Amino acid sequence: MTDSKNNIQGSKNSSKLLSLNKRIIIRIYIVIVWFTIAQILLITTEMASYEDIKYFFWAESVLVPLLFVLYIRGVPDQLSREQEKEQKKAIFVLAFSFACLIIAFFTAIFIRY
Repeated sequence: MTDSKNNIQGSKNSSKLLSLNKRIIIRIYIVIVWFTIAQILLITTEMASYEDIKYFFWAESVLVPLLFVLYIRGVPDQLSREQEKEQKKAIFVLAFSFACLIIAFFTAIFIRY
C-alpha cells in the first residue's frame, strides 16, 4: 500500500520537473523562430555556410518537439484579465514570427535558385 503511494508521489514530483509555465514556453518558441530566421538570412547572404551552423539547426529540430510536449504538459495558469491579454499578445507575436519565418524561408529559396 505504501509503495503505491510512493510511486504516485514520485510520478507527481517528476511531472513537476517537466512542467513549465506556458508563457515561458511561448517566449522560448519566439526566440527560436527569430534565431532560425537569423540563421536563414546568414546562409542566404553567404555570411555563413550551412556547415558552419548546422548544429544549431539540429538543436532546434530537437527543441521544438520537446517544447511542444512541455507546453501540452504545462502548468495551467490562473490568469487575470491583464495576464490573459498579455498571453494573447504573446501568441500573436508567435504567429507573426512564424509568418516572418515562412517569408524568410521562401525568400531564401527564390534568391538561391
